[in-house]
Amino acid sequence: MAQAIAEPGKAMRVLWQLARGRLYQWLLPLRGIRFRAGRNFRVEGRLIVRGPGRVEFGDDVTVGMTVTPWTYHRDAVIRIGDRVFLNGTTFGCQERIEVGADAILANARIMDTDFHSTRRDRHSDGAPVRVAPVVLEENVWIGSEAGLLPGTRIGRNSVVGFGAVCSGEYPPDMI
Repeated sequence: MAQAIAEPGKAMRVLWQLARGRLYQWLLPLRGIRFRAGRNFRVEGRLIVRGPGRVEFGDDVTVGMTVTPWTYHRDAVIRIGDRVFLNGTTFGCQERIEVGADAILANARIMDTDFHSTRRDRHSDGAPVRVAPVVLEENVWIGSEAGLLPGTRIGRNSVVGFGAVCSGEYPPDMI
């Protein structure tokens, strides 16, 4: 309370962000979008949720800039843990993307599918498309312009630097 009195402008911004979060929590399901967010959901920027899958945000999640969690299958799930800051992140999910608690995600692209075959016969109707879950463990920081490809797993307390492209598994406590 003392901090709100000392910085009334900041307190008003936070109240406005919380009100916008409540509005998204109410409007998105009303439009038939399978979205839910926990307590103290704050929206500073813009949230554009699309697709038939589920998008689940934990408690104390903050959305900055424009965040686009898009799903492409009814069974797809994008799950964001508690106290995560999303700042312009783009998600493309066919199956599953999970972000652990206390993560910071900049305007990166996170995809659990290639959307098209990468094989030589990619123009063939039967060419397989790679789909594999993406998992970011707790306290991960994903830098700006990073790309996380299908099957990526980033261990807890790790940092992915600016412009990095990640595919595969990365251990905890790494940069």
